[in-house]
Amino acid sequence: MKLRKLIAAASATVLGASVLAATASAYEAFLMYTDNSWLWGCWSAAEFPAGTVDITEDGTYTVYVDSSIPTALVEDEETGELVPITAAGAQVFCVDIDGLAAAKNAGAGADGYDACETGKDKQAFAQAAGIEVTDVILTTTNTDGTTTDVAVNQDNVIFGDIEANGKIRIELFNAYGDTSAAPAVDTSAINFDEKIAVTFTITGVSEAGADEPVVDEPVVDTPVVDTDAPVEENKGGSPDTGVEGVAAVAGLAVLAAGAALVSKKRK
Repeated sequence: MKLRKLIAAASATVLGASVLAATASAYEAFLMYTDNSWLWGCWSAAEFPAGTVDITEDGTYTVYVDSSIPTALVEDEETGELVPITAAGAQVFCVDIDGLAAAKNAGAGADGYDACETGKDKQAFAQAAGIEVTDVILTTTNTDGTTTDVAVNQDNVIFGDIEANGKIRIELFNAYGDTSAAPAVDTSAINFDEKIAVTFTITGVSEAGADEPVVDEPVVDTPVVDTDAPVEENKGGSPDTGVEGVAAVAGLAVLAAGAALVSKKRK
């Protein structure tokens, strides 16, 4: 093996380490929903994992609940089969994103949060930490194939660490929350028997306001090797490469990468 091949291998190892270090955290989001009859109940991500999504960076995401959730099914008296109930309206209708407020110092435990009294106060606190939620879209689907886009009043959407539990909640309507007086959706327009989904765009997850380290790819200076030059015999190692020399160069590459990784971390 020539010297340049070993140097390339060392560089690849350094690059691989930097990619792993830059992997973003994942914050699980799910749709919390129950209709007017308190059926179709989904109160945690564990109840309907199929409809959850991992939020790893700024972007647009969709969470949903469909008729395969057990609380949406009843036994047909004539056939004995389980059939979905038609959901109407909403009592609680939110998106919860686990751990995001805690990770970004955007909620409970952060300086100044205790002074927040209303949902809008907590939203302003999250926004000051860099979190922003926009373009919330509500879609319902029926078993006959029809799909309905239900209008969302973006100004009435409230988001933030509303329950002081380290989560970012996006609240469209909550009969027991601030949106009960000013809903973001007309709940009477919600009628479906197959699926309800919320799509939203969120920023402040990637770098802005982040507590997690962001690591840039390290630059490793690779020695220029004249491959046409004769290779002197190394009596202490391999006559082809010179093991000690290669080890020294690889060690320098790893040290340089380590220094770059440390120097590039930032809040």
